[in-house]
Amino acid sequence: MFRKNLGAGVVGLVLLLGGCDNSSGDKPSASAQQNANSRYLISSTAAGAVQLGMNLNEVLIALPNATSSNEQDGEGITWAAITVHGEIIMRLMLDDADHTVNLIRVFSPEYKTEQGVHVGENLQSVADKLGGLTEIQATEIESREFATFKNSPQNVEFQVVGRDGSAGVYANSGTSTSIASPSATIHSVWIMED
Repeated sequence: MFRKNLGAGVVGLVLLLGGCDNSSGDKPSASAQQNANSRYLISSTAAGAVQLGMNLNEVLIALPNATSSNEQDGEGITWAAITVHGEIIMRLMLDDADHTVNLIRVFSPEYKTEQGVHVGENLQSVADKLGGLTEIQATEIESREFATFKNSPQNVEFQVVGRDGSAGVYANSGTSTSIASPSATIHSVWIMED
């Protein structure tokens, strides 16, 4: 009798463990997929868990593996560089008065907009997702280029670069165009307050 019950117990254990194994190639559950997607979602107010209005301590709590360091860019602006596993994933601009985040600049391709737009993506692909390219604007002081799309998310700007120079094809030394270089890609995604 003991042997009969032991056999039934082993079969039950095998069935239980077999049900826990996901090596069959099944896709993760919808809720697990949603949690993974929201972890890296770029919205009009946040990049994943990092939200506009947070202070730097709150950012580091929200990103447990992250460290921060201060950097100055070519214009003398101080940024808090957020690094995870040796790579800068974002830079934050902090308000001088209350030291809260008022601009998030995303560099990691893991972070994506709801439409799937991410750093490193070709501009033609982005234009397909966001209803078409409307303009690439070159800034004179910072020497940066920003692309605008028909359905760009609110409070989100896309800094773009070209492999061999400009992301935009400009006429007569202009600073605005609606034509992108074939090599143009998203350099960083900026989320800023109104």
